Amino acid sequence: MDGIIVGVFGTDGQVKSIFESAVAKKSEAEGMIVYSRVEGGRRYSFLDTADYPDRIQGYSCVASLADHALYFFPSSWKLAAPDGELAVLLGAFGLQGTLELSGSSAAPEEASAALRGTTVAAYRFETRDPRDSAIDLSRALPRPDFPKDQTLVYVDRVFTVKGVGTVALGFILSGSVSVHDQLRPIPGPSDLRADVKGIQVNDVDFDSAGRGIRVGLSLRGVEPKDLEKSHWLDDGTFQLSTSPAFELAKSSFYRLEVASRDLHVQFPGEIVPARITASGNLAVTAQLPWQVPVWEGMKAAVVDLNGGNLRIAGGLTSKF
Repeated sequence: MDGIIVGVFGTDGQVKSIFESAVAKKSEAEGMIVYSRVEGGRRYSFLDTADYPDRIQGYSCVASLADHALYFFPSSWKLAAPDGELAVLLGAFGLQGTLELSGSSAAPEEASAALRGTTVAAYRFETRDPRDSAIDLSRALPRPDFPKDQTLVYVDRVFTVKGVGTVALGFILSGSVSVHDQLRPIPGPSDLRADVKGIQVNDVDFDSAGRGIRVGLSLRGVEPKDLEKSHWLDDGTFQLSTSPAFELAKSSFYRLEVASRDLHVQFPGEIVPARITASGNLAVTAQLPWQVPVWEGMKAAVVDLNGGNLRIAGGLTSKF
């Protein structure tokens, strides 16, 4: 069983909520908002956040995980700074997606013109009533920048369940997880391993789960305190680094310099403080306080939490 992660982006919370409730079933509302739908034997997770535009971290996390983006153009047909920032965010990760338009007078060419200079302007458009439960997911495909044969799980919550023990909740970003697998916490002691003794997907037990699936992993050999600083679990094959090198694609809308500054890097799932230094033409290095998993072609983004109307400075592609 594998899945697809769909990010739902937009500034109209009511429209998004109506849409999400129509096409999927809410499974989580704490922190990241998660809706689930099974279609054609594949599980789709629709991710949203309720803290935008006050905070960018929720949406930058969603963009870093998503395979496909649904960008809801404002129903007022008036773009504000937060709408533009979301378009820049999707471009930083190179996400493919759909431009969602509502209203009987929806004009795709006007929406594309308003978003000129962003990746979203070139999205395939869909005119819809947000209450409509029908949705075409045929273009929502796995992202090509995640490795296929290595296992990586982003963990966003760890807790204890009485009678079960330690449980890690998160998304399988690549590869697959099976019962009895040995997973390495990242960051964490190099010799620490967690034994997978159970897998649940929406409270149903499975022997294994594939990429794109939100899972609850019952773990043996670790306590929640052992994982409180760990953001990922892998199969031990990923290269780890505290100073990954990237090619920077700076946003044309971001006016400040990126190099020689203390900013943040949004890695797949987790945002990490970083000192960005120039290391060549379009090349930068991120000095990090802890190890992160890296691979050739990994996508990340530079985030300026104090950037005002635009907190996304640009996209990053890992270079070895």
